[in-house]
Amino acid sequence: MKGSIIARTLLGLAVLALVAVTAVAEDNAKSTITINGGRQTVFMKAPQVVNHGVKPPCTKGKFYDNICGGTINSGSGWTISDGSPIDTEYTPGNQIIALKSGTTKKIAVEVGFVTGTNGAIVDMDKDCKGIPCGNPDGSKHICQGKIKNLFTFGDTPVPEPFKCVAKLVKNKPYWVYVQSDANSWLAWDLSAATGGFIEGTNDVWGSPSSGEPVGGLAIY
Repeated sequence: MKGSIIARTLLGLAVLALVAVTAVAEDNAKSTITINGGRQTVFMKAPQVVNHGVKPPCTKGKFYDNICGGTINSGSGWTISDGSPIDTEYTPGNQIIALKSGTTKKIAVEVGFVTGTNGAIVDMDKDCKGIPCGNPDGSKHICQGKIKNLFTFGDTPVPEPFKCVAKLVKNKPYWVYVQSDANSWLAWDLSAATGGFIEGTNDVWGSPSSGEPVGGLAIY
């Protein structure tokens, strides 16, 4: 009897915890909007600028890094979506220049969860005349990884790593872009670093632009 009471109590606490998490997620979505035609996502409740270099240890990416020692805006990011509630598939891509030649081991991005499925697919592609060689749903990427259990957008961003083995050449441009699962809304937190940007809308790349903020990214 005593064991049954304890079991029911633990189950009740688990349910309450799940309800609390759901309520926080719903509140987070209500506090988040898109701007610039949907391309950017903004958290309306006092976003913060985070400097990851203030709290070591911080391992800097050898091939590229705007996270370690850089600053990340936890309340502003590139919109990543597919289906509801945005009703448009947005796949943001950032162009970076490799700092050295060699074979990578992993990539880390800072992508926050708004609503839907808490996960994303990240691709790295070569550059073909100023745009990614592959389209968002294509197979020409040089590495691809899945990230999950993302931090809540608007909270302190956390680098989310995945295995990536790819040969890069120093001073050559490469693209990293992020896709969401169906009926999901995510945001790629913006860093202080700038580079090339391209928006994939419904699996079609738009026109690239330069000097845009690069989402939180490190290539190891």
